[in-house]
Amino acid sequence: MLPTPSAASRGTRAAAVRRGACGILIAAALTASIAGCSLVEQVIPAPLPAPVIPDPPEDPPVLVPGGTAEENLPFFTETLRAYARSDEPIEGRPIIDALAHAGFSKELMQVSFDRTKTGLVADNIFVSVRIDDECLIGQFLTGNRDVTAEAAPAVGPDRELCLLGNTRTIDW
Repeated sequence: MLPTPSAASRGTRAAAVRRGACGILIAAALTASIAGCSLVEQVIPAPLPAPVIPDPPEDPPVLVPGGTAEENLPFFTETLRAYARSDEPIEGRPIIDALAHAGFSKELMQVSFDRTKTGLVADNIFVSVRIDDECLIGQFLTGNRDVTAEAAPAVGPDRELCLLGNTRTIDW
């Protein structure tokens, strides 16, 4: 016959089991939190390096009348950069006027609105010039006056649009 443990030894043994289980749970929690930190570090991407904006070319680009969007992209880009360096407001009308003054046709331009539907200053102003079935598209960030530009295919059923959505009427 096996001896039966006394009530005191059963309580001591139960306490030891609880302490052991508690230790295992604490170790598991620490391991999970350390692993979680490792996972978080892998999920959060490192900050992107600051964009490199090339200096304007030594020989300023010129408008190529009858040229393609790609051929006129350097001139379009430099026109937008020069505007961004000026003291003029980052708003659609004066940007369109600057492009027209540079030689682009207003009839082939589109521009986004200066304000949101709730009356706030738009974060971005988009402007475009259609050249045949291609587009020169520029974007101004209103907060810091950064400019980007690209050439892209026109869109729409007749390939007559450069900017999608509601755009401002150019009637001046």
